[in-house]
Amino acid sequence: MIKKLTAAIGILVLVASTGCSSEDNLMSENNESSNSITNGDITLRYGGVELSKSIELKNTKVNFITFDPGVQKLSSAQKTISYTPNLSGAIAAVGSNWYNINSGETYYIPEGTTFTGGFNFNSAGKIIVLGNLGGSNWINVPNGGKVEVGTNGQILSSANFHLNSGGTLNNYGYVDYTTSSVDGIINNYNNIKFTKDISLNGSSTVNNYCRMVFEMQNNYLNATLSNEGYLTFSKGFHINGSGVLNLKPQSFTDVTGGSVSIDGKISNTGSSFARMDFVNMSFGNMNASPAVTGLIDLNFTNTSYSVLQNNNKINNQVTLNGNTFIPAEGCRPQKGISPCTDSQLQFTLVANAVSPSINNNVLSATGVTVNNGFAYVSYHTNDAAFGSDTQGAVRILNVSDYNAPTLVSEALFNNVEFNNVDVADNKIFATGGDKNGARLITAPLSNNVFNTQDLSLFSSYKLPSSTAKNSYFYNNSLYAVTGTTGGGFFKLNPANGYSVSDQFYSSGERAKYIAHNNTYQVFLATEATGTSLRIANVDGSNPKTYTYNTLVQSVTDGKNVITLDDEYVYLALSDKGVAKIKLSNGQLMNTFVPRNFKVNNQNVFSQTGLTNAVAVNNCYLYLANGTDGVIVLNKNTFNVVGYYKLNGSANYIYINNNLAFVATGKAGLNILKIN
Repeated sequence: MIKKLTAAIGILVLVASTGCSSEDNLMSENNESSNSITNGDITLRYGGVELSKSIELKNTKVNFITFDPGVQKLSSAQKTISYTPNLSGAIAAVGSNWYNINSGETYYIPEGTTFTGGFNFNSAGKIIVLGNLGGSNWINVPNGGKVEVGTNGQILSSANFHLNSGGTLNNYGYVDYTTSSVDGIINNYNNIKFTKDISLNGSSTVNNYCRMVFEMQNNYLNATLSNEGYLTFSKGFHINGSGVLNLKPQSFTDVTGGSVSIDGKISNTGSSFARMDFVNMSFGNMNASPAVTGLIDLNFTNTSYSVLQNNNKINNQVTLNGNTFIPAEGCRPQKGISPCTDSQLQFTLVANAVSPSINNNVLSATGVTVNNGFAYVSYHTNDAAFGSDTQGAVRILNVSDYNAPTLVSEALFNNVEFNNVDVADNKIFATGGDKNGARLITAPLSNNVFNTQDLSLFSSYKLPSSTAKNSYFYNNSLYAVTGTTGGGFFKLNPANGYSVSDQFYSSGERAKYIAHNNTYQVFLATEATGTSLRIANVDGSNPKTYTYNTLVQSVTDGKNVITLDDEYVYLALSDKGVAKIKLSNGQLMNTFVPRNFKVNNQNVFSQTGLTNAVAVNNCYLYLANGTDGVIVLNKNTFNVVGYYKLNGSANYIYINNNLAFVATGKAGLNILKIN
């Protein structure tokens, strides 16, 4: 670690501990043209005319080439959770026979057949419905018992099917639920209808990921019903005091008649809106205060809603008649007016930040983050041009004025290069490496910029492996990804010199990137068998790992950047283009491979182009695709909106509000305004 310097002797400690040059004193230069201090290894430049010359203001419209979505060859999309039954040791249930299910036994109804007999659970076992479960016999699923309905399977309305406490129904097909209560667990991934008056009792848990309909009017919620897809109450509902209607972000719920009473709660704890529509219905008793909480947009047609406006019935996050846009996806229909008007999307090249040079080596931008109106940019040596030199830089730009960004300061490093940069807790974290291995450089920020008088505030830490790819700081820990032998995904302890406090992944040559939003943390690895994602809470807890065998990359040494919005993570996968994954369950939603995109049966993009990085904003997905430039997709439909090219190859992109930062190698960092 670099020690703090207070005198010349401190500089000797710095030199000895890091293998830096033998400068004995900080050297200063302060005049009208430039201000800088250096210790031979680090040169900090700030203010003056020289830095301002690094920013070339352009303010020119970009030639954005667009496409008619009607003639596009669309990307692939996976709209429902796939289901593959495990029939190992399973017994076929046929005809009208009666079967006793003992502990650990599995029975299945073959696809294309209708079973009209009965099942008696002696203890916990399983039924797999690949055909039709009919008949009129009572089937009670006990504690530990499980029923799985396959993609083409059905539980018909004639079947008397009931979940006792602890029993589970996983539905990937079509279910008519005809008994009067649910006491167990329902996970609905396709279509389910409750065809009679129903009570979701206190022991139940009901999760809707696709399409769920309550057809009758006496629907009682005594537990939690979670909607992550499309939910309909045809004739209203009543939420008792212990009941919760949990609306996930981007879900849609409609009530098309009857009456609604709330003693419990309707809530959304997420960070983007859910939508709920009320049509031709009325409100009964509203004893809960508040009855509706969180980011929920309530819309009313032929319905009086004055009761919600009185006596604290909704909290200040709830909106009324906002007509919030919910995009069509899978089982969910589109509602509201799309804020994304593709035909109006334009870009203005505001400025180009000429890359810094060290000893005539022109550096390349590798990462960008924005905080409080300042952009922080990391740089490394372009190996293709300058071999194995390890020289790098971190720059700070003031971008609060979108039309006139300025370069505030830059720190040039003779012996360290950087792959990424993060800012948190008034400190900068730059990850990269030197000739001795992976390195983390930290420095405090004062009013968003470096201290320009004391280089001792820059501290260096050795990390596992040969190079550090990226990191983020959260809750007094640094989560970092490092590459090659000895690398992986680590949790580091700042209180102990950023030593390893936990390791979550150990194949450093496969470890790629870590990203997060306010809720989730996602780590990407490119395994030989497919792309691997570790999705956890933002603090790393409750991790789940998913592998996507269809996303095997041929090119594995690229920079695979990932980015998140509230619901999804987007992966830049080199020759496999970009993939969209749902954070809550790991579902692969869409893929797009630029080299496969055709218009009028002609390839549009390079057949050797690689998707290096990806960024997202409210409406669009932006791909840094090398010599193809920046490709823009509608993030909901994955249609190609258009593309634009800049000087050089698009190797990295970062979006903050309406500014895009595009790194194009030695051609510099481009700052664009999204109009």
